Amino acid sequence: MKPLFRIKSGGAASWAIRLLVTAALFALALWVPTRGSNPTIGYCLDAFVLMTAAMSLNLLLGFTGQISIGHSAFFGIGAYATAIGVSRYHYSPFVTMPIAFAIAFVLGVIVSLPALRIKGIYLALVTLALGLVFPQFLKWPKVVGFTKGPKGIDAAGFNFGRKNRSYSIFGWKPFGDMRGDGALPLYFWIGLGMVVITYLVCRGVVKSRVGRSIVAIRDNETAAAVMGVNLPVTKAIVFGLSAGLCALPGCLSTIRTNNVLPDSGYILVIGSIVFLVVMVIGGAGSLWGPIVGSIVYTFVRVKTGDWSGHAERIPGVIRPLFDWSKSPVGDGIFAVLLIVLMFVAPFGFVGLAKRWTARVVAVTPRPAGTGTLLAASSATAEV
Repeated sequence: MKPLFRIKSGGAASWAIRLLVTAALFALALWVPTRGSNPTIGYCLDAFVLMTAAMSLNLLLGFTGQISIGHSAFFGIGAYATAIGVSRYHYSPFVTMPIAFAIAFVLGVIVSLPALRIKGIYLALVTLALGLVFPQFLKWPKVVGFTKGPKGIDAAGFNFGRKNRSYSIFGWKPFGDMRGDGALPLYFWIGLGMVVITYLVCRGVVKSRVGRSIVAIRDNETAAAVMGVNLPVTKAIVFGLSAGLCALPGCLSTIRTNNVLPDSGYILVIGSIVFLVVMVIGGAGSLWGPIVGSIVYTFVRVKTGDWSGHAERIPGVIRPLFDWSKSPVGDGIFAVLLIVLMFVAPFGFVGLAKRWTARVVAVTPRPAGTGTLLAASSATAEV
């Protein structure tokens, strides 16, 4: 089936679409923290946490092909690094973020060492062990002085080095009053900045020479080694980078809740499973996959959060399937959705969108070497 329209990559139509999408996202980003309600901002923060964590895992699993079910440990490192830095050393949360990234990066490089000899299900078991051990490690008597054991850490009372309650730009207060619930707009901007930075880092890696190396490793390690790819170094760097990026949403989680517990949130191994499912349902191996998957996951959880005990709120078509549940059915619906997608859209929502969009609009890529030829022609003309 021929597409209805054809546009050239890098052409005027292509750039117009990009600008329209960017403008729409920018307008939405301005509306949510200034006009949106506190629950809406809270849902966005939940999505931002999942986006960042899923993008970090996608860099490792989606593009490099290394399975990890232990990213919840790296998330926990970020959460506890911020909590300890704020409560014990009175650091600004912004200072704790690079510290958390560095610690998780080093641990990720160490964990990547088994990946040099094992892969597949065996590597998954090693990382699963990390995810299971980390919450127990936080309760170890020798580290309870830092982690506070099962009681967790109360990180309330921190500040961002500010003296004023709010900042105003021509009467507009983009950060709210920066205290209590009024600080949610500030947390929104921190979360959005974290998502943008993580996306740009992942995109920079994937589009670079290193990106071609990690994709080659995913497709065929032997062929990649023959082509000159340094397998140990590449795997270690990508694993460490993925771990470091996954620590950042842990920092955001502590900043938002003002406390952290070893048996709560995404610190447990269930967090790794959620990151994995979000990445797959959005589209593994796609830069936008984790973002779309996080939005879908958050939307499903929000819409089904009040269904338990209220059968009348469940749509009639699916009411017989879920009206018996006494607990939120969001995870169940998401599981069914995941199974269905694996049959109809194995590449996730992004893959499905690309397939349907291709029937309407086809993007013709620029010929290889176009940029080099144009530069050479310009140089010749100048001479």
